[in-house]
Parts: sequence; structure tokens; C-alpha cells
Amino acid sequence: MKILLLLAASRTDPLRRNDPFMPLSLPLLAATAPGHTYTLVDLLWDDDVDTAMDVDLVGISMRLTGENRAYAIADAFRRRGVKVVIGGPQASAVPIRVREHADAVAVGEGEPLWPTIVEDVARGTLKDFYVCSPVPFVLPSPESTLHQVDGYADLSALPVARRELYRRSYRFDTVFAMRGCPIDCDFCAVPSLFGRRFRTRPAADVAAEIDTFRNYYYLLDDTVFGKAATYDYYLDLYARVAGLKKRRFWCGQGNLDAVGDEKGRAVIQAAVRAGLLYVMVGMESISPATLAASGAIRKMGVRGGEDPLRRMAENVRWLQDQGLVVSGWFVVGYETDTLESWEATLAFCRENHIIPVISPIKALPGTRLHERLLAEGRLDDGRFLNLRHPTLKDADVLAAWQRVAREGYSLKAIWERTRFMARRFKDPARGDRIHKTIFTWILQTKMKKGMIHDEVFEEGSPPSERG
Repeated sequence: MKILLLLAASRTDPLRRNDPFMPLSLPLLAATAPGHTYTLVDLLWDDDVDTAMDVDLVGISMRLTGENRAYAIADAFRRRGVKVVIGGPQASAVPIRVREHADAVAVGEGEPLWPTIVEDVARGTLKDFYVCSPVPFVLPSPESTLHQVDGYADLSALPVARRELYRRSYRFDTVFAMRGCPIDCDFCAVPSLFGRRFRTRPAADVAAEIDTFRNYYYLLDDTVFGKAATYDYYLDLYARVAGLKKRRFWCGQGNLDAVGDEKGRAVIQAAVRAGLLYVMVGMESISPATLAASGAIRKMGVRGGEDPLRRMAENVRWLQDQGLVVSGWFVVGYETDTLESWEATLAFCRENHIIPVISPIKALPGTRLHERLLAEGRLDDGRFLNLRHPTLKDADVLAAWQRVAREGYSLKAIWERTRFMARRFKDPARGDRIHKTIFTWILQTKMKKGMIHDEVFEEGSPPSERG
């Protein structure tokens, strides 16, 4: 068959023409069902998609920010009689709504589902829902049809993603070694999508895949520092990567709790030797009450009786002393927050030389936070800011968001953070210090474009939401 795989994105998405990371899900799907002719379209970069193109099947990956665009494209293909399947994080969160615009909906991890979907389209036996989850799926009606994989994907059996199908080059290749997260923060959809237990790919397979990359890459794991149960795995993986002939720099997400563990610190240092240069830390809030209520305090490395902010700052400084550029990702808008929380969060980042990513909180469908606020009658999912704060007005929140973004990414602020990190970069004999300093400057100028906006996006969401 001729198959179109499409990453949906709003035309006003903050990441539009500013996302350097190769989307991995679609080339992975293509690899699980070979023998067909695939076309890949990424609407964060491609201008549009030709809905009159000659294809037999359309598979759409949909995040929250691209939901309306995905529906419009799906409806156009379906009017021509082309079968459309929609999956992705947002489809998994609201599958019944998605079914109104698709012939089938994929819920959960797509790799175990896509070969069956393709076969069913070829045979004319397409079901309404395809689900990969240990939780029984509740059908909306007795007439609905279902194919369910009871569990999660076997990561040891995944093929190598067909990256060559993309028509453009991305600055960062992408790869993952692990899925799942046991922390279960109330604002995060990862546990519902990938489970609360860690699952790993063979370290040798991951290292071999990395060895095909040109230079920069992004390790997509939820924390590249691991947890106690996975420290040995990451030590093995990073030793393999460090042993590759070509040195490549990379980035990833990390939690601060590893800094407080002797073996965790060894993992971080091994990651730096393997080329880790930049780490995104979900610090979430500078309010201890919010950290505790959301569950995020469990990943900050804070011990009983300690001042959370002081410990978080010390853990960040240790990472920086290893030569790691750190960005802190925060959301403001919980019940305990005020307008002053915006400036206070920026001040915390400034004092600790953290690249600030501070955004309005948005309750994502499929999270415990969304369920709680919905039950309390405090949600309006049709609005840009879907959480009704008891005292803050939307206009004031949006003004504060843009004010701290402009202050946090002024030329002076970017220069001061770059100078701070340049003193901590090592290996001057290799020329890495100059390379890393230039990287730090360019990184911040690119992030600035995604943080500063002059308008509210009709379909958009804060830049901190990467599905």
C-alpha cells in the first residue's frame, strides 16, 4: 500500500520551524510494517499536506497542540474514502472524541499495533479502536470493535527507525533507551501511556544506533540519569557510547534525585564522558507546597527536613560543575501561586544560572491533575489557559509570562549564563570548551524564539508541552 504518516501541528505552534529534534514515532511505525511505500510529513516544518495525494492509508500522530489541525486533515482524506488512523498522546487521552474524525484510533504505544492496523486495512477488517495497555478499554457502544494488546511494547524486539524517510535533515537525531516512569506526578501523562515500571532496550542496540548518527542527538528517556533500579543499565550504556570511535554531543531530560546518590552521581559523570552536554530538568515549581502536592518533590533529591529550594539549587550547581548546561522547566498557575510567583521563579533561575523555561500550567487530558480539576469544575478545555485560577486573571497571567520570558532571554541574561558555563567546561586540549560555549549561546537564542510570543495561540499551548 501507499501510506502517508503525518505529525500534526497547528500553524501557530510555538515550535513551528523551531524544533530541531527529529520526530521518532513515525519512522518507528514504518519500520514495524515494512513492504509498503511510506511518505512522512512533519507539519512543524512542512508547510502543508496535499489531501488529494494518492494514498491508501493515512496515519496521523497527534499532540494537544495539533488536535484541530489533525481533525481537519483527517476529515479531508476521509471525504475521499481514504482510511485514516489517528494516534499519539492526545488521541490516547481522548479516544472517543478522536473516533469522530478517524476510521480507527490507536491508544497507547503504536509499535505493537501498527502492523495489525496495516493488515486489517488491507483485508478490509479495520476495527474502531486499537489499544496497547494492560488496562481493559471501555468501548463507547456495543457496536464498537476493538483489538487490544494486553501490556506494553517489548522494547527488545523493536526495529531500527527508518529515519531516511524524512525529506529534511534535523539538527538532532533522536533515540530512546527506556520507557516508563514510577514517579507519577499529577500533571504528567507518561505513566498512563508507558506504565509505571521501567522497560529498557538492549544497551548494545542503543549504542549501535547512536553510532549511525552524524553528530548531535537527543536521548528521549524521561530521565537520562536513571533511578536506583536502572543505574547499572545506564552505566553500561554510557560506557558503550563513550567507547564509540566518533564523539557525539547529546542532550536529554534528567531528575535531580540522582545527584543525592553516590551511584547516581557516577551515572551522571559517565553520561558526561559519553557526550552529554545539556540537560532539561523538570523542576516544576519553587513552591514547596506545590512540589509536595503534585508529587514532583520525589524527583528533586530533597531529604526530610531539608529546605527544598536550597537542596534543588545545590543539586543544580553540582550538575553545572560537571560541565552540564541546565535548563529548569517550571509551570505557574497552581492554587498556591500568585502573580509574584512568575518573578520569583525567574529570580531563582537567575541566582542559579539556570536557563528558564517558565510557562502557564495547563492540565493535560489523561493526567490525574486534569481529572481532579474536571471533578472540581475548574476546567475549560476550550481555552488557552484551561485551568481556572481562583484569583488570577488570564490577561495578567499572559502578561507575566511574556514579561519573564523577555527578561530571562535578554542578551545580558544569555551572556551571563554562557560566561558562567564557559568557566566550567573542561577538556580544553580537545577544543571542547570553545565548542560547548558556542553551543550554549546558540541553544539559548533558539530557545528564546520558542518562549517569546506576541499573541495567544488559538490551538496552542505553553512551549513546555512536548508530546
